[in-house]
Amino acid sequence: MKTLRITVDGTAYDVTVEVLDDDGATPTRPAAPVAAAAPVRTAPAPAPAAPAPTTPPPAAAGAGDVVSPLAGTVVSVDVKVGDTVAAGQQLVMLEAMKMNTPIQAPSAGTVSAVSAQAGQSVAEGQVLLSLS
Repeated sequence: MKTLRITVDGTAYDVTVEVLDDDGATPTRPAAPVAAAAPVRTAPAPAPAAPAPTTPPPAAAGAGDVVSPLAGTVVSVDVKVGDTVAAGQQLVMLEAMKMNTPIQAPSAGTVSAVSAQAGQSVAEGQVLLSLS
């Protein structure tokens, strides 16, 4: 006979088990009756701490800002400050879940600021660039 402690959902139980011979036969000596094991309470494990955010929350977008429609990685920024763009022109290529998503100019204008760079991870709603 062997006594073991088994923990189920944070509650520990002391149990006695019968050990069989190597050939799988039960021992010749009969086992004494065993009373039911009483649960042994243990303190639950503390919850893991929440991980710190890796990127700051996106700033509020202003007029003329082009924001990321989804979280992803910037594959390319196809314009630079001072470029004149037409409505519908591709400005940035994002990758999310192994799919590329082109970000296009919502209207014609001039690029006044570029806030993203290739290889950067961006959050949904994060400003990628600004048009004036």
